[in-house]
Amino acid sequence: MTEAGQWDSDTITNLADEVMFSNPFPRYAELRQHAPVSRVLSKQLVGSGGYMLTRYDDVMLLLSDPRFSSDPLKQEKPGMVKHLPRMLRLLTDSMVFKDDPDHARLRRLVNKAFTPRMVQEMVGDIERVVNQSLDALDQRQVVDLVSDFAIPLPLAMISRMLGVSDDDRQQFHSLVARFVAGVGSASAAAFARTLPTARKLMKLIERMVDDRRTSPDEGLISALVEAGDEQERLSEDEIVAMIFLLMLAGFDTTSNLIGSSVLALLDHPEQAARLRGDPAITASAVEELLRFTSPVACGSMRHALEDIEVGVQTITKGSKVLGMIISANRDDTVFDNPDQLDLGRQPNRHISFAFGKHFCLGNQLARMEGQVALGTLVRRYPDMSLAVPREQLAYKTSQSLRGLKSLPMRLH
Repeated sequence: MTEAGQWDSDTITNLADEVMFSNPFPRYAELRQHAPVSRVLSKQLVGSGGYMLTRYDDVMLLLSDPRFSSDPLKQEKPGMVKHLPRMLRLLTDSMVFKDDPDHARLRRLVNKAFTPRMVQEMVGDIERVVNQSLDALDQRQVVDLVSDFAIPLPLAMISRMLGVSDDDRQQFHSLVARFVAGVGSASAAAFARTLPTARKLMKLIERMVDDRRTSPDEGLISALVEAGDEQERLSEDEIVAMIFLLMLAGFDTTSNLIGSSVLALLDHPEQAARLRGDPAITASAVEELLRFTSPVACGSMRHALEDIEVGVQTITKGSKVLGMIISANRDDTVFDNPDQLDLGRQPNRHISFAFGKHFCLGNQLARMEGQVALGTLVRRYPDMSLAVPREQLAYKTSQSLRGLKSLPMRLH
């Protein structure tokens, strides 16, 4: 990192530095003040380097201005994609990495399947899974709230949403958990070890898609197969890519939200007591925890299609740019006392689900899972506490997502 006091357009932050996982907030506060548009090194996200935006207004510009493209193929050599594993090739062809009109087409078709009614119908299932999971943990002296609770909940909901059969569920859960852990790692070796799992998972998903073509049900896979009309449907690859995308976007992010939020409430017992005593603030509490914990540290990489002025800095055509949501959510020009947790914060214009055309499709489900899980936890276990010293807790070494590796706790 740059030495204190040396701030200019060449200020460089390495997102692989340990402090950027453990406690990045002071660094982002310095950048917002002194170098809001700065250079960044991120092997996982931007290869040899690029720009990083840390102020709220600048991140919003990045997320909404069409001069910043989501499509890497507009800058990278198309032939490079051929060398990627098929699973990654499909992901690069998903709507996250598309601009309009391709993005609009995919979003329109998926919206027909991912309806608010479908999410609303899952409330009872979320409550059932939460209570069953906690019932199973009740008699244990120490639990890992990440692996024992925060991970199983979104996995169960994804299975329910997709329509994964009882026969396939155990294999599906195991493969998804291993796949997401490898994809989220900053280690190239860990990612490489994930590829056999990815191939098995893809075969399972392709079989489930084939099954739903012949035997449709009420799940999302069937809805994706049936979306559109005879002139406009999702292709086989687009359906598989969308299912992979839903797993990545809906699993690790929600489990990170739950784990990090519980830790934030333990760190702020007066706010936990506030939530426990007033269930009516549960919705606003989850919004604040989304802002405060920022489960998605940054959105997908953007590419400058032309020279673009951001503040006093010119981002040159072809540059790769990251918008740091985790920093924007603590910008003191937008949020009063941003480093304080205030479960009743109003207004709360956080951008944890991004903004603009790429606004998170699964935001309603994530919010609902967070509300049920966290509300139930604080009321059911008023005396829950850490089972290890606070300084022993560690965050995953993922540069795009932020979540705890584990959270050992005593519930009683």
